[in-house]
Amino acid sequence: MSGPIGPVTFDRLMQALGPFESAPNIAAGVSGGADSMALALLLAPWVAARGGTLLTLTVDHGLRPDSRSEAEQVAAWMAQRGIPHRILSWDGPKPVTGVQAGARHARLRLLADAAADAGILHLALAHHADDQAETHRLRADRSSGPQGLAGMPAIREMERARLIRPLLPVAKDRLVATCVAAGQTWVEDPSNRNPAFARARLRLSESVGQGDMQAVAAAAAIRAREDAEIAHLLALYARFQPEGWVILDHALFQQERRMAQGLAATLLRAVGGAPYPPAPAAVADLVAGLRAEPDKGRTLAGCQLTPITGGWRLVRETRNLQGPVALQGGGPSVVWDGRFRLWSEAFGQYTVRALDEALWRRAVAQSPRLARSDLPAAVRWTLPVVTDGDRPLAIPPMAWTAPDIPDPGVHMVPLVSVPAVPARFAVVTAIDDII
Repeated sequence: MSGPIGPVTFDRLMQALGPFESAPNIAAGVSGGADSMALALLLAPWVAARGGTLLTLTVDHGLRPDSRSEAEQVAAWMAQRGIPHRILSWDGPKPVTGVQAGARHARLRLLADAAADAGILHLALAHHADDQAETHRLRADRSSGPQGLAGMPAIREMERARLIRPLLPVAKDRLVATCVAAGQTWVEDPSNRNPAFARARLRLSESVGQGDMQAVAAAAAIRAREDAEIAHLLALYARFQPEGWVILDHALFQQERRMAQGLAATLLRAVGGAPYPPAPAAVADLVAGLRAEPDKGRTLAGCQLTPITGGWRLVRETRNLQGPVALQGGGPSVVWDGRFRLWSEAFGQYTVRALDEALWRRAVAQSPRLARSDLPAAVRWTLPVVTDGDRPLAIPPMAWTAPDIPDPGVHMVPLVSVPAVPARFAVVTAIDDII
């Protein structure tokens, strides 16, 4: 077993994920296992030395009878060390199939929401080098490409939080040693050794080794280079519009085939608002079609590519737009179609829905100037409108509010208005990420 992680080593790990505020506020997911307990033990003095705060969060998933008592045990351990802690409950129905994937998504959502609600930007998770090697092996067994083989990113920009993984370069035995050196016990999750789950079967096989860790590093370097090149090409050949659509130059998809497919996958996910990119084979077919017949329109992943002079217009497809969503004035925000977050300051019951032609005509009747908008109808039909019954009250992407009624105070943030491809692949899709 290697030795515990000291403060100098941990500071170096954290600085690689910066910059942070002068007094950093960080939330950490702490399940009670050795990995996350070590993370809490290391973060607490690091944050305190900089005048910041640490909030530890434990999700009671309710999937095992002992989950609540385990969460309460973590709370007791944190209290003994003077570390603020909250238990988050995963309420409601649980998935019958894909239990671990469902639990991962629910846990991450609960953690990110709790961090954001506390005004905390950074959410730290305790994934380590052994987790990364297992992720690589599982994806290699499914013939994943470089995006998947690169494993988990150290930084992932989420909608409400900035997820960081400071322990990703560290082997698990060092985290165990860190807990032992601090006299800290931990919880063992029996599902980690349940052969019903693919990751547990891999651990039980003890077949993951140093070669997998080296392969992860090589794939990550390739992925980082590709992401940087994609960002450069998008800056040259793509014009993102504030309403969430893009004007593309013909040259964009004339790049090397793999790069062109990476560009297409990134754009489709950004404009379509989907949590994951489309299947690689479908993207390859799309790119081949655009090259062979650039004057022919295409659809994929909820998006529509329409030929225009010199290139294409990429917009969200009107088919399969999300249906109406209730918006409580003065209440929490809502996300519509995976692309826009809206909230209202005025009290009242409203609805967010697609701006169809009937609603558009009613808005124009109230404000004839809207008819002079040069926004393509194919884009307009995919935008959100806030209504009271069948009456349009606000079209936030067009900065329009009905002139003859009290302002509902609607605000909107587009969730996918820029390409998600910064360096270090911080915002690329987390395929089968683990929590």
